[in-house]
Amino acid sequence: MCLKKYSLLICATLASYAVSAQADEQHSHTDKIIDTFLACDNQFFEQLADNKTLFNEYIDLTTEENVTFIPVKSVVEPDKYTATFKKALSYRGLTITGYQNIYIPTALSGQFYYWGFIFDNSEDEIKKALSEIKWNGYNTDVYIANSKIYNSNTKVWQDNPYSIDGVIPKQGTVEKSLYLEPFTDNQNRIMCSIQGDVKKSILYASRPDMRPIDIKLEGERREKSEALRIQKERQKAPETQTNSTPKNNIPKDGDNI
Repeated sequence: MCLKKYSLLICATLASYAVSAQADEQHSHTDKIIDTFLACDNQFFEQLADNKTLFNEYIDLTTEENVTFIPVKSVVEPDKYTATFKKALSYRGLTITGYQNIYIPTALSGQFYYWGFIFDNSEDEIKKALSEIKWNGYNTDVYIANSKIYNSNTKVWQDNPYSIDGVIPKQGTVEKSLYLEPFTDNQNRIMCSIQGDVKKSILYASRPDMRPIDIKLEGERREKSEALRIQKERQKAPETQTNSTPKNNIPKDGDNI
């Protein structure tokens, strides 16, 4: 009897170790995914592809044009560029509950791309957990780190110590940074950004997920343009009135019948 109990205890202990090891391995993979995100480059999307089944437990991923990414309903509509996790993701003691992908095109200031995660943690908790990141004050509410600049002449990314709030990148340059900022009263978000005179080749090198998204956006633009063209043509077309009642051609005196 004692031997049987001892055997059951050993089995239970081994099962516990197996579950613990599996959980540790899972955290190791998810931690690596978020670690690569903090670099603000294509490694993040490579990690999502390598761990798609695992990450699908937290939020459904999609794969298009050979790129795996976190989909949102729209990158241009404020009420649609947030995706909420199915369950919270634990990362270095922090809690991730959502993802955002934002695109802001402007006529004169270039393009602005933001992507990143929503944390159910305070600013101090995030800074403590990510102590290896050197956060600098950007304005009264926002912190910035790892700021880089790309010049179309040099064609390389360099450190950018002059990233200043309210100053847009010069023509021919692109800036890339990591931001920590408030999201709601109880949440903060960490966002990567690429902004400025962003050529597609530069964008896709760091954001390969934007290629299939751009294809979708271009399709939507063409549909709207075609619908507007048809509407204008209909407005310009002359109105023709037709009378369904035939005229009575009554012969006059002198007409040949």
